[in-house]
Parts: sequence; C-alpha cells; structure tokens
Amino acid sequence: MSRILAVGTALPPFRFSQADLKALAGHHFVSRMEKLRRYLTVFDHALVDQRFFCVPPEWLLDEHRISETNQIYLDWAKELACKATVNCLDRAGVKPEQVDRVLFVSTTGIATPSLDVDLIFKVGLRPDVGRTPIFGLGCAGGASGVSLAGALCRATNERILLVAVELTSLTFQPNDLTPKNVVASSLFGDGAAALLIAPAESGSGKLDIVRSTSLLHPASTSLMGWHFGDAGFEVVVSERIPSMIRELMPRAMNSLLAEAGILPGQVRSFIFHPGGRKVLEVCERGLGRPSESFFSSYETLRLHGNMSSATVLFVLERVLAHEEQAPGSYGILGAFGPGFSAELTLLKWADTEAAQPKPAHLEQPGNQLKWVA
Repeated sequence: MSRILAVGTALPPFRFSQADLKALAGHHFVSRMEKLRRYLTVFDHALVDQRFFCVPPEWLLDEHRISETNQIYLDWAKELACKATVNCLDRAGVKPEQVDRVLFVSTTGIATPSLDVDLIFKVGLRPDVGRTPIFGLGCAGGASGVSLAGALCRATNERILLVAVELTSLTFQPNDLTPKNVVASSLFGDGAAALLIAPAESGSGKLDIVRSTSLLHPASTSLMGWHFGDAGFEVVVSERIPSMIRELMPRAMNSLLAEAGILPGQVRSFIFHPGGRKVLEVCERGLGRPSESFFSSYETLRLHGNMSSATVLFVLERVLAHEEQAPGSYGILGAFGPGFSAELTLLKWADTEAAQPKPAHLEQPGNQLKWVA
C-alpha cells in the first residue's frame, strides 16, 4: 500500500482581500458595461476572504502579449514549485536524491521542456529520476495526480513526488466582458503544492492510499476548460457544473466504496476540491453531511480561493494538520474537472502512534454517509 508522507505548499507574494478585488473588478467591468454591475454580488457570496497572485493588480487590467504572459508563468511556476517541494521534503524528512519519480501537474501555462526539468536540478533530485508531466486536467489535476502517484507507488515501490502549480491570475482576460469572466475573477487564485508518496512501510505518514476511481460524463467537454484565443487562455465554465456533479458524483462514489468493500459510515474525512461555494454545497446535500464535514475545504476556499489543481492538496495539508481521525477510519479525496470528470481516491488513516482523535469542535454528528440524489 502507498502512503502520503507529507504535503508542502507555496504562495506568490501579492495578497489581495476580496473587498479590494471586488472594487477593482467593479471599476474595470462596470466602466465598460453597466449591465455587469449586478454580477459583482458574486464577490460577496463566494466565501473567499483573500487570494494570492503572482502579479500586481495593475498588471491584470492591461493587455499583454501571450509571450509576455507565458514568460511570467514560467518564472513564477518554477519558483513556487521549488518552494513547495522543499517544504514537502523537509516535512517528510526525505532527501531530494531519495525521490524516484516526479509527476508535474499544471494547466495555466505552456512549457517545453516541462517544468519538472528545472525543478529536478534546482532542488537536487537525481538526474535519472522518472518524469511524468501532466497537462489539461484543470481543477481535477491534483486529485488525478494523487491517484496516479498511488498506483505507480504500489506497482514500483518508488518514492513519488507530485507537484501541482497553477497561476490562474495570468489567464484573466481584461477585454472579456461576460458574466462568466466576472465570476472567474471573484474566485481564482495562484498557488503550488507538493505531495510525497512512498510505500507504507518506508515512512511515517498518516494517510494510506487505498484505491481510486475516475469517471467521465459523456458529451460534457464544453462545460469546463480553456479556450485558446488570440489573447491566450480564456476560461470556460458553465452554470451546469453543479448539476453535472450531482449526477456524476454518486456513481463514482458508490463504485469506489463498493470495490473497496467499505461501508459508507466508515468514511470520516472529506478532502474535496472547493471549486466554489455551489460545488461544496452540492457535495454536502448529496452526502447528507453538514458543512463542518468540509471544514478544510471551506477554509482553503476562504484563504486562497480556487487555485485549480493545487487546491485539493492545500485542503489535504489542512486536514493532516487539523482533522486527524482514528486509525482505520477512511477519507475521500475528490475533485471535478474538464472532461467532465470526477476524480476520487479512498484514503485510510494509518495505524501509527502519531494518530490522535480529531478536535471536539470538528466532531461530526452521526456515522452515516449516503448520496442523496
């Protein structure tokens, strides 16, 4: 069985409050199209307090050539990936040369060679380390990366480093005067996360990876992703996403638990990518659980917004620090992304001396998990 040894994260330097970003967006959008004023309320209801960007606010409102934007992506993605990796390896007590394979996830910029090459030499990984760059999974990339890393670890007994870096601020299109661009500007942020996975017997981590599932919904490729226009990345996000999750999630969840022979009531931890407030509310209602069950997802959304693929790893970091469960209980890590897909991984809290009961204020009522259609 593969085990999560540690998670490390990194953030860019420009921190903005949601109030400041709302004022900036209001000035920008409403001055160009008055009818967009009513959409600014999304800033008040997004449950986001602050976000971090790799560029200052004045940069966002100007037009930029694709070459300039992508160079900023390359510079910052390299730096944040290295910081997150160093933090992760330090927490795990693992030397860089002990890593056997790198999975590198990113969908907000273009790099050839892939950015794991720069990471390998700057951090001091072995030059013969395995490399698997992953592009195009969007918000689901972090969860899909956990699934792939876990499977590779079980098959090869390798120590695998998963790194996810997203700079969504660079995809903002100042000339896109559509409601979906206003909504995106109320939600997205930048960040990087690294996760180290190794055979369970080789480390002292708290969570084991049991199994994973991935489920695509047919005829849904237009719901989420990027459109590559003359100005670069243009966000594609549909109002149908919550209803799609409501339809897709129960099939993925039931399949995952049934294949593992796990009873729903044994699941105690919920490590879900906070794509937005509506996404988490759909999960709450569908699973019949209170919002407290998704405490770390809501906190990550509040403090960082939606950082695409990296976000679920920020949630995982918070769960490991603040919501540890009794040994033998289970958790589910999940995200949804372009395709449209559901990516779920079943985790099990390891039977280690470090395991402690969770804080009383996070105790959940009842012990029944079910999906309510």
